[in-house]
Amino acid sequence: MARIITKKTKQGERTERNVARILALLVLILLMIVVMVALPLIQRQREKAETYACNLAMRKAQDVLIAEFLADPEMTVTDAAVVVDRSKLEMDSLCPAGGDFYLVPESGAWHVTCGVHEQDLKLRTRLNASRVFDLLEDRLEELRQSESQLQPSIFYWEINGQQLEVSRLEGNNGLRRGTDYSIDFDGVVCFYALNSRGELHWFVYADSNHAAVWKEGEGWSGDAYSKS
Repeated sequence: MARIITKKTKQGERTERNVARILALLVLILLMIVVMVALPLIQRQREKAETYACNLAMRKAQDVLIAEFLADPEMTVTDAAVVVDRSKLEMDSLCPAGGDFYLVPESGAWHVTCGVHEQDLKLRTRLNASRVFDLLEDRLEELRQSESQLQPSIFYWEINGQQLEVSRLEGNNGLRRGTDYSIDFDGVVCFYALNSRGELHWFVYADSNHAAVWKEGEGWSGDAYSKS
């Protein structure tokens, strides 16, 4: 009889341990589900807070710029950039997400906007692309002046607080002429191609919404949806 009781007791202990393991597993699964649901919500709230803070800073910088423009209607883009830079120092940062600021002509004056939070997606893409395009042109000019034969296959720049890889295309890049471009990409991409003289021939900057494309002899060909 004693052996039977002992056996039953051991079976009960094993059952209790199994139940405890199952409960612990269920709690772990529940916690994982909570984390998976909470993280996107936290990220969205963070993005909303950054957008609000950026828009507020931009409005302040815009107010300062308007006051300066009224005092000097002939203000150049360089003068305007100095004013915004001064405002940026006073506010620590214009964009908490690290967005670069841009000056856009508007009604004879200048409009301050952000490379991350500009609501016009085509304009935002064009502004960011123009900045990288200028940086790339400057770099290639430096190489020409140094009589270097190097034509780097990859450039790296920081734009909007993130490192951007700019890749050089070799041979036929497969882009179609016209206003509709089908660009296969993952996230933000940028690439360029050179002609036989080592000058920019193609330049493409694309994010998840639009692409800004430049080709030799035609200037900007316009913004197009990146994926057809």
